[in-house]
Amino acid sequence: MKISLNWLSEYLKTPYSPTELADKLTMAGIEVEDIEESGSDIPDGVVIAEILERNSHPDAEKLSVCRVSTGTEEVQIVCGAPNCDAGVKAPLATIGTVFEDPDNGKKFKIKKSKLRGIESFGMLCSTKELGLPGDPSGIMHLAKDAKLGKKFKETLDSDTVYEVEITPNRPDWLSHWGVARDLAALTGLKPSFPKITVPSPAKKAEAGLVTVEDSELCPRYTARIIRGVKVTESPEWMQKHLSSIGLRPINNIVDITNFVLMELGHPLHAFDLNLLEGKKIIVRRATDKEKIITLDGKEQELNSSNLVICDASKPMALAGIMGGEHSGVTEETIDILLESAVFNPSNIRASSRDLKIMSDSSFRFERGVDWEMCKTASDRATALILELAGGTLETELVDVKKSAPISPPVKCRFEKIRKLLGCKVTDKEIVAIFAGLGLGVSDISDLGCVVTPPSYRLDIYREADLAEEVARIYGLNNIEPAPVRAISGGNIASDSYYKLEEIGNQIISFGLNECMNYSLIHKDRALVDAKFAESDMKKLKNPLSLELAYLRPSLLAQMLETVERNISRQNANLALFETGRVYCENSKLFPEERLEACIILTGLKNSERFSAEKKQTYDFFDLKGIVENFFEMRKMNCVIRKLDNTSKASANFANESAAEIVVNGKVIGEMGEIADRLTKGMRITHSLFAATIQLDTLISTPATKIRFKQIPQQPGTSRDVAFIADTSLEHGTIMRTILSSKLPNLESVELFDVFEDEKAIGKGKKSMAYSLKFRNSERTLTDKEVNQAHEKLRAKLAKVLNIELR
Repeated sequence: MKISLNWLSEYLKTPYSPTELADKLTMAGIEVEDIEESGSDIPDGVVIAEILERNSHPDAEKLSVCRVSTGTEEVQIVCGAPNCDAGVKAPLATIGTVFEDPDNGKKFKIKKSKLRGIESFGMLCSTKELGLPGDPSGIMHLAKDAKLGKKFKETLDSDTVYEVEITPNRPDWLSHWGVARDLAALTGLKPSFPKITVPSPAKKAEAGLVTVEDSELCPRYTARIIRGVKVTESPEWMQKHLSSIGLRPINNIVDITNFVLMELGHPLHAFDLNLLEGKKIIVRRATDKEKIITLDGKEQELNSSNLVICDASKPMALAGIMGGEHSGVTEETIDILLESAVFNPSNIRASSRDLKIMSDSSFRFERGVDWEMCKTASDRATALILELAGGTLETELVDVKKSAPISPPVKCRFEKIRKLLGCKVTDKEIVAIFAGLGLGVSDISDLGCVVTPPSYRLDIYREADLAEEVARIYGLNNIEPAPVRAISGGNIASDSYYKLEEIGNQIISFGLNECMNYSLIHKDRALVDAKFAESDMKKLKNPLSLELAYLRPSLLAQMLETVERNISRQNANLALFETGRVYCENSKLFPEERLEACIILTGLKNSERFSAEKKQTYDFFDLKGIVENFFEMRKMNCVIRKLDNTSKASANFANESAAEIVVNGKVIGEMGEIADRLTKGMRITHSLFAATIQLDTLISTPATKIRFKQIPQQPGTSRDVAFIADTSLEHGTIMRTILSSKLPNLESVELFDVFEDEKAIGKGKKSMAYSLKFRNSERTLTDKEVNQAHEKLRAKLAKVLNIELR
């Protein structure tokens, strides 16, 4: 953004030089990136001239042959600018004038030359050649009363223009008045603004002049009708103001709206009232595939997320972004409707991005505008229109609005401010700084005060924000440096991130690749995880866009997006995981913030192998093995059991494979084959398996010490147990029964065979076989004691599990 010092000085006279003022602005948070001194290096050979006649070049369609007068002589100029019309006064570089090329710094001299066979005795100049701000696409137009032959540099008011970088949280700085207001707090001076006088309207507005159908996207819309205006050039002072910051003057009405935009920071739009069908305004969402041609001549296809300003039948403007092709003011305009509104920042940001349209208006609306400035800007523009374009104010201000947003008061503790800043600013100085910034200060005591931000300070809502304001105005350079006191670091095991990193490394050791996704997510995408409803999700107060308006409630949705993205790029063999923070609004469901891991498997598991191994795909048991080995690595007992169909999480998985992960009697995760509804449209070629694990329990559980034991010196012996059971009997149930028997010298149990055949063993039956290994670390076991333990187990299995031994 550009700030003109001359323009700024109309509201606040400062005692500082341009360089000193730039330092002040930067220290206050308004970073000055560049300083331009207008007109200081314009050569003496550039004089004011008038184009008397314009003819087409006989051999070049885009060139014109102009007869130009300097007051004392007439010369012929060949010009390529589209706006070199007869009657225009413009800067003329005469023969011998030396310029410096702004692009490469090389000097060049204006000489008599031939352009496509026609002689030219000089050059009509644009702002680019003169090093001035403004539109460089054509020659620079001067005021009609400019004196011919006068050195152009003598007609310029010297000015300093600052190129500043405004942070997104300070939209109140996007205007000359906003910067002057902050400078006043820095300097202790009082800013002054011209008095705004709006005459009484001729009559009350007719009912139905403005209809707002979506007050969430447009919480306030104001309109006024002014009749009988005369559209002409703006006065020289306004043209200079606009040109100084790079805006091209167009006509008095459009220039006034641009002037107020840069003066007060609030966008306006003037509609030609006679082009509005029904002489009314309707603010509504666009319909899907509805179209509008914007002022830049481009046709835009809209959808229901875009807000439009319409007349009785069609869209006339993209709300907060750009007017329609036939909505603006022209030389034929007599009556206007002046719009000043407040739009939803997130909606404007999303629409601007999706439609790829950036404008000065959208830049401000997407950061948030001042609710109160909406009326003030309309008043200021109305007064200027009546003064500079004539006409009559026909209607009072039509103001369709919701209740005004309330700025919540912020408690300020003086000692807390001093601790945060590390300086000895007094209570009185703190209060004076707040008052100087226009913040409301009340309930002042020895301990603190209550600060109420004004409507234009959208960035103040906590005590730390107040400390930042004190630091800016008190002066960061006035805060004395404090010595850094180094302390010895603690054990790495106590580092809060170390434990999460350790978990990640353990999962990586199983051959998985780690993913990282943003913490922000679209609502609809997050709700694919059936465990959560919209009310369970945390919504941002001021999201960057509607696409990223919520904090993710789980990792599952984004991991599914990652799978879809990979598959669309022909990468279908995936073994992925992610660990990260997730968030929940419903404390009965989950803590507000927690750590979660998500594992995803799909495709070929040995794609680099050959023969039969290459065709093997991931299945449920691959996922189960990873989960069990992970907990075994952490020395934690893990039980995987069938997930109850009544659980919300079961909707994420195919019924036959949905399982829950239990540690120490507590369910900390779910796993299984992802349900078809979640993979629809993915073009997936193999089953997709996923597991989600809540990590807080794992991190809070003290690590089990790794204990080494000697390799057995004595031989082991094995026994098998085989039986026929119902197909509903789970392996986990069998294992728990075997282990609960506490057989002496039992070292390990392994399932080595599962067989189903209706003809051989009956319908609903399966044959299972387990290998039991026995070993004593001190002696060789006898067959008798092993057989006794074996028979004891067979008897217990038959009794407890109702099986048929084989």
